[in-house]
Formats: sequence, structure tokens, C-alpha cells
Amino acid sequence: MMERWGSHPAMYAFEPVNEPWWSSDLDVLKEYYRQARTAIKASNPDVLFVFHDAFQPYADIWNDLFDDDDMENVVMDNHSYMAWWERKDYIGAYCDDYGGVIRNMADIKYPIWVGEWSLATDVCAFWLGGFNDSNTEYQFDCEWVDCPYSYMPEDTAADFDRTAATLGPWGESDRAMVKYGQCARDSTYFSDDDMKVLGDCT
Repeated sequence: MMERWGSHPAMYAFEPVNEPWWSSDLDVLKEYYRQARTAIKASNPDVLFVFHDAFQPYADIWNDLFDDDDMENVVMDNHSYMAWWERKDYIGAYCDDYGGVIRNMADIKYPIWVGEWSLATDVCAFWLGGFNDSNTEYQFDCEWVDCPYSYMPEDTAADFDRTAATLGPWGESDRAMVKYGQCARDSTYFSDDDMKVLGDCT
């Protein structure tokens, strides 16, 4: 990719892998990151090398990835999704915990990007856990609404049986299935004002 795009004027940063598993062999992952950075620098030393923290945003894990005198253009990427946190009935508790996540990264020596995030406080979003699957129990009651209709012209659009009790197949749970033409979307537990508070504090 660097051979093809490394000198493109839009190339600013390169992250070689998205969200490696938290149980990855860290020695293997770190060596991969080092080799990837070497390849990026050889193609264009001005491109930022971005590495994901494998959901372990801790200084004692990552500060030895590169020597202190070899950190130029290195950024650590953190993905902080509150949707998979335990239920909190007060929006301020999410603010407090989010702040704690950020403060816990204070000793990491690299600049940090929160490269992915969301204001969602539940996992209700349809197929969030995979196609026809839900890998996490809902923290709040989800709102069920009519599933969207196709945006295609009527002569080419396809629809499904909106009268069916369920439409399979499904994975480890049937929570995220279409039910009588209804699809889940975010819970209405928190108000728009609550979500503004959350947006302001994160």
C-alpha cells in the first residue's frame, strides 16, 4: 500500500491493523508493528505510524514498543466505546468513567488518538454484534421500529416478509433478529439533553 499511496498528497497517517484482539500475543504484535513502521518510514518518513492498543491502553505494555529517542511520527490509537460498558443509570457516571479511561493513559509516552468512539450507551443498534447476531445482552430496553424499506426503485427493490415472527439464520442469540418487520434501535432511556451532556464531557 505504501508503494502505491505512500507519496500521495492525501496520505497523512497509516494504521496497519484495526483492533487486534485483546488476547493477541503481544510480543508478536509488537514485532509486527515495528516491521510495519520500518516499511512505512522507508516509503515516506513523514507519514505518521499509528498503532492500535489492542484494547490494553497501558503504559507498561506499550512504552517499550519504541525507544525514547525513536518515537517520531508514532501515535497510539484507542477506541473507547461506552456501548459495551456495564449499565449506568446516570449519564454523569459515563462521563466519570470516560474521563477515567483518558486519565489512565496519561503515562503513555506517545500522542494518543481516540480514533473510534460513539455516544451510544447501549448495544441496541441493529446488527451491531454481527449479521443477525447480538454478542452482548442489552443494558436497556431497546426501541423497536419498522425496519427501513429499500431505497432502490420499486421495480428493482426487494423486501422481506414483514409478517414473519423471525427471520433467520442467527448466531449465538436471536436478540438482533427482525421480528414482525421490526428492527431494534437505540434505547430511549436517556434524553436528548442527557446525550448533549455526554457529548460535552467526552
